[in-house]
Amino acid sequence: MTPPLSIHRVVVVSLFLPYTVAFDIGKDKEFKYSRPVDINLTLPKPNLIEGLAAKRADGPATPVQQVEDPINKLFPSKVPTTPQTSTGFTQPRSRAQKSGIDNKKLPTPSISSFSRKRRVSIDSSNIFAEAPWTIEPCTQGNIGLQNAINSVAHNFTKRVWVGTLGMPTDALTDKTRVDIRGKLMTEYDSIPVIVADHDFEGHYNQFCKQVLWPTFHYVLPDNPKNQLQEDEDTSWKHYVALNQHFADTIFENYQPGDIIWVNDYHLLLVPGMIRKKLPNAMVGFFLHIPFPSSEIFRCLPVRKELLEGVLGADLIGFQTYSFARHFLQTCSRILSSILETTPKGIQLENNFVSVGIFPIGIDIQALNDKRKDPEVLEWIEVLREKYNGKKLVVARDKLDYVKGVRQKMLAFETFLTMHPEWQGKVVLIQVALSTTEQNELQSQVSDVVSRINSKFSNLAYQPVVYLHKDITFSQYLALLSTADVCLITSLRDGMNLTSHEYVVCQEKNHRPLILSEFAGTYGSFGAAIRINPWDYRECAEAIHEALIISDEEATTRWEELYAYASLNSAQHWTENFVSELEKVHSDMQRRFSIHIPHLNPRSFLRDFRNSQKRLFLLDYDGTLAAYEKAPNTNNSTKRLVDLLTRLTSDSRNVVYVMSGRTSENLEKQLGEVPNLGMSAENGSYLKLIGGKWENLFTDLDMSWKDQVNEIFEYYTERTPGSLIEKKNLSIVWHYRTADNSNYGAWQAAECQNHIQDALGSTYPIHAIAGNKNIEVMPRNISKSVAIRQILTTIEPDFILCMGDDRTDEDMFDFVNKLDNVKTAITCTVGSKSSEAKWFVSGVLSVLSSLEILASND
Repeated sequence: MTPPLSIHRVVVVSLFLPYTVAFDIGKDKEFKYSRPVDINLTLPKPNLIEGLAAKRADGPATPVQQVEDPINKLFPSKVPTTPQTSTGFTQPRSRAQKSGIDNKKLPTPSISSFSRKRRVSIDSSNIFAEAPWTIEPCTQGNIGLQNAINSVAHNFTKRVWVGTLGMPTDALTDKTRVDIRGKLMTEYDSIPVIVADHDFEGHYNQFCKQVLWPTFHYVLPDNPKNQLQEDEDTSWKHYVALNQHFADTIFENYQPGDIIWVNDYHLLLVPGMIRKKLPNAMVGFFLHIPFPSSEIFRCLPVRKELLEGVLGADLIGFQTYSFARHFLQTCSRILSSILETTPKGIQLENNFVSVGIFPIGIDIQALNDKRKDPEVLEWIEVLREKYNGKKLVVARDKLDYVKGVRQKMLAFETFLTMHPEWQGKVVLIQVALSTTEQNELQSQVSDVVSRINSKFSNLAYQPVVYLHKDITFSQYLALLSTADVCLITSLRDGMNLTSHEYVVCQEKNHRPLILSEFAGTYGSFGAAIRINPWDYRECAEAIHEALIISDEEATTRWEELYAYASLNSAQHWTENFVSELEKVHSDMQRRFSIHIPHLNPRSFLRDFRNSQKRLFLLDYDGTLAAYEKAPNTNNSTKRLVDLLTRLTSDSRNVVYVMSGRTSENLEKQLGEVPNLGMSAENGSYLKLIGGKWENLFTDLDMSWKDQVNEIFEYYTERTPGSLIEKKNLSIVWHYRTADNSNYGAWQAAECQNHIQDALGSTYPIHAIAGNKNIEVMPRNISKSVAIRQILTTIEPDFILCMGDDRTDEDMFDFVNKLDNVKTAITCTVGSKSSEAKWFVSGVLSVLSSLEILASND
């Protein structure tokens, strides 16, 4: 029997539950309640998204003129089933279509009925107090997340969903709400979050869709109605309110040990809200859409609040490396005064937030099972018969601006113009899913489609089949299986799992995939034909290349794509995130400063006295001596020199000062102390006791120093009082002496990001934020390298390791993992999260602790 993935309960939090509620209103009440009422709950299968979308529209949406073609008979509109794909938010079926009732009997509420002030409707409340209801699958929401969680549900000890019902709830009676909640919790492992309809409207349709969604996809809102306002009824207030409802619901149902997994941009504030009420809870957050560059994100008026909200998580997951990098840079620039970014995450004052890359995948086994459905095979035969002798280019996208449907049509038009030999031989089938957004894209795409068909069609041929509706999942799989090319032209996309599904469906044919470089999958699908969707000629040539590609090359490309899709499946994504969350939470709890005890040297005096060989590893600035304004200032006191001399005079003690200073400066500071070992430049140089200075890194490429120096000079000119310190193997920019310390900290964050962007991918270096400085050094330099060399000369049974900044963390980690040392004490200076197991308050405490040990030999 397979052991459970986690012994803890996994609480999956997303805006929508996988379930909703369907009310069955009897025929005898249809006439009585056929008039528009306050809220569209009179419809049998309520759906909040459709109703609230109608509220914002200026009038009934005009359908896009469909290009008539026999294919519309192959994909009839009377079958509106939403494919259960993994591509994100899907447009739900209309309630009338799902139930088969006549829309004339139960009309959708008119615009005026939504616009007028909400009134109490006793009739509607009575209807739903008396009407029978059932729990049904919800066709909206993050289908990719639902599929991924369900694929490994059997491996969880317990899994619980938290989310809204995806329907209006104001008209429900208290008893009905209690009954619905009880049934969902006991029979469906789901905890509903029931919020006021106006809060959902302001949260979802106003803030999420008009502010966050465009910004995260690199589209800055410029319409005045989209701007945040300061009054209490703004969309931001509703966004905060809904997030708070989620946090409160999680808190009310929390069980110790729960793994709380919050998903997507709708709930960015929830991690921070949970952390305030449950400081020790295990909280993860995953963003399913892109995270924009800092230049875009910083335009949001509530940028700080959003970042601080998501930083309540122990682990923040992104689809790609670029999204994670953008997040780290944004945090560094906007929150530089309260945090420090590292390649692995974000160091807060009393916490460390890990940042990871977890590309989501699909459940291949489940998809293959659906492909075996007889209906899929029937549709494959129908398509092959209809398009016999022609090449099929297929695509399925939401009709959002960021999906690049219009760019795809223009590229296909360019293709037919540049390669007239393909006219009459290639058909593009574009399935365009409806959205709740009101935009001009609908008519723009329709115009291009009409132009292409009028220019290139004849009695027997229509180059573009444009379906502005969804199709059944069987039809969708049949399209992917019979296609000769899949064309994805996203202008910005989180992942786009249609590409994964296409690869799996091409198990027999091995036809190529054309993929936009702006899709999240782009960085992983190296064997795809990759394009810039804005370059129509490049896209046209890519279509031509895909159509003439040899079978051998196509098979090679497909095998590489399939290998990646198989490895990075939905199951792998879920298991990887959950296991990593448990790991980082455990590490964080151990490092969390409130759990690190204050160092009391008397507690280990017995071990110290009984030890035969003791090793002291002591940082200098900030540990043995206070920081001075200028670097390399002589801050050694007589007290420190006398203390080190007393320690080194005992033959059982081996003392090393581990500093970031240069070897020359260390000699000047502490050279008079006998039998003292020293390490300089953060482990680059080592002077063994009684020996000479040795360079531990002799074959390093230092060609980067001139370029880093140029960047440092740029920031020095713009930050009065700052200065540059050049060492042998590193270079440091100090802003401790800057005229304005806050401005210096902001410039340091900009400088660190500048170096990482400009040189981080070219040279093996990293920029480390120290105590009011930025130090750039080769990546493989660390104090642990020097310690490893020291341990070749001594076998201690007692180690005391003390330091104060980020360069000392690798030293703490190394010492903590030594198994052959009887007593190992790691101690950081200051109250902060650290790899160290103890802490002291400051330099004076360090000296006092050492004096206690020196006097108890």
